[in-house]
Amino acid sequence: MTTQDIHEKLMFHLSSMGMMYPPKEGLLNILKANFSEAEAEVALLIPSHKIPLQGTSLAEISKASEIAMEDLQKILNNLVDKGLLFSCKNQETGELGYALHQAGFGFPQTFFWKGEVTPHSKSMAKQVLGYFNSEVTKETFGPEPIPFRFVPVDETIEPDTQAVLPYQAMEQIIKNANRIAVAHCICRHSMKLIGRDCGHPTEVCMKFNELADYIIEKGFAREISVEEALEISKTASENGLVHFTDNAIGNVQQNCNCCGCSCWNLGRIKRRIIPRDEIIATYFIRETRSENCVECGSCIDICPADAVKLEENHAVVDNNWCIGCGVCVSKCPNKAIIIVPRGDIEDKLPEKDFQTLHNKILKNRSS
Repeated sequence: MTTQDIHEKLMFHLSSMGMMYPPKEGLLNILKANFSEAEAEVALLIPSHKIPLQGTSLAEISKASEIAMEDLQKILNNLVDKGLLFSCKNQETGELGYALHQAGFGFPQTFFWKGEVTPHSKSMAKQVLGYFNSEVTKETFGPEPIPFRFVPVDETIEPDTQAVLPYQAMEQIIKNANRIAVAHCICRHSMKLIGRDCGHPTEVCMKFNELADYIIEKGFAREISVEEALEISKTASENGLVHFTDNAIGNVQQNCNCCGCSCWNLGRIKRRIIPRDEIIATYFIRETRSENCVECGSCIDICPADAVKLEENHAVVDNNWCIGCGVCVSKCPNKAIIIVPRGDIEDKLPEKDFQTLHNKILKNRSS
């Protein structure tokens, strides 16, 4: 088997996951730049029909291989150390398990989480940005159900609404986490590596629970307290960044804080390349109290989705593109803005938990 053959097989193997990578030449080049032939062969042994962060034991992996157990484990651990595989301990047995990195959960994030500037990270920035064009982005991140959602700034949600929907508040998501890590925003850092720094803060990408365990233990991020996480969330909002999490209520694994300049989701919404509801679940919308609006334009300047304009003596919102993030509320001098649940999807909720969300995605991808 040639090197080309083994990397092609790995490419198609990765395309069969729930959070899959469409098999394109750009992906093939990334795989060839990171996996040796022997490493690609071992990665092919790991099951693809699993949800993200769900490990397979060494014993199970070895059943499909003629490689000696000791050598197999060495290659697997080396791939984990390089950030090319996920690893976790089985909570019941304590046994180490291995998993393929699914899109949005490690690969290609591990190239950029540390915020490093190296020849390899620069090369990967160019290749990853080239691969994740709009077509690939939509195919990867637009399954049913949608894997990610925007969460409004906490202070912008009415207290009564927040009491009924506590999972829609970043404070509760953070406080519910067992462990928290903070890494660099892979979108802004990769853009910085190619000379397109937008100036927004980068160390604001938070991971929780199992994903936090992995990136802390492998040195891709640093562990932080609940208090620091809440401060990071506040700083992100003050800088006009938008809270982004898994589209689930329980066991949320991550919170990115996105900008319209650089981020794979919000950037394409802002530039009207991919419709909002095709890549992100958005449960809130902005409303303007026209009698309070003084036409100052502050909300227009800060809107990360370019969804507001002045019309007929007050700010008018384009409901097809507003993401209900709430970053405009603090900029309004006259309390003319409120963030409310979307009336057109009032019966729709995030999935019960991370596992339910991704089991549904995997099932729908496979059908």
